[in-house]
Amino acid sequence: MRRQARTIVATWTLVAAASILNSALALHGAETAQLMKTTTIEGISEYHLSNGLKVLLFPDPSKPTVTVNLTVFVGSRHEGYGEAGMAHLLEHMLFKGTPTHPTIPKELQSRGADYNGTTWVDRTNYYETLPASDENLEFAIGLEADRMINSYVKGEDLVSEMTVVRNEFERGENSPSYVLAQRMMAAAYEWHNYGQSTIGNRADIERVPVE
Repeated sequence: MRRQARTIVATWTLVAAASILNSALALHGAETAQLMKTTTIEGISEYHLSNGLKVLLFPDPSKPTVTVNLTVFVGSRHEGYGEAGMAHLLEHMLFKGTPTHPTIPKELQSRGADYNGTTWVDRTNYYETLPASDENLEFAIGLEADRMINSYVKGEDLVSEMTVVRNEFERGENSPSYVLAQRMMAAAYEWHNYGQSTIGNRADIERVPVE
């Protein structure tokens, strides 16, 4: 019975993901996306939406939790001149709220969620792990769909978050292992953005405009 319940929840995950993502796109004039299963390998099923989005479904009957992880294939290697650290800063800004979810961290904490976002050279991701329930699952998927489109970017939020990012930058400057790793990457990828620090440089971070 427990396994059957987990299977129902997992199936609902896919249906909810497609439904909520389609709703978000419809609000912006996009056509409703069609869902198509492409493959299943080692229990992980991959589905494609006609709008280009992919959904990976990985049911785990042993877990009393559900995790929603959204990965965007944009990272620090896509930054141009004077933009070093912008992908990482934007990741931070997407926790500042939307008209529908004005206090994202508080909303997640109230549901007992473990959550975060990370930025790397090729991608940025946001995730939340919550107690498994239909309500929490719908909330998490809806949150991700909403903040990808409607996130605030306010001047006062940018100022406060730049302080956080600067602190991360300074911690890296004082970490021998981080400095060594960064110098190795810079030597290996001298003419490619893989050689640039994902967290950026101080000058670009401090000059970022709100616009």
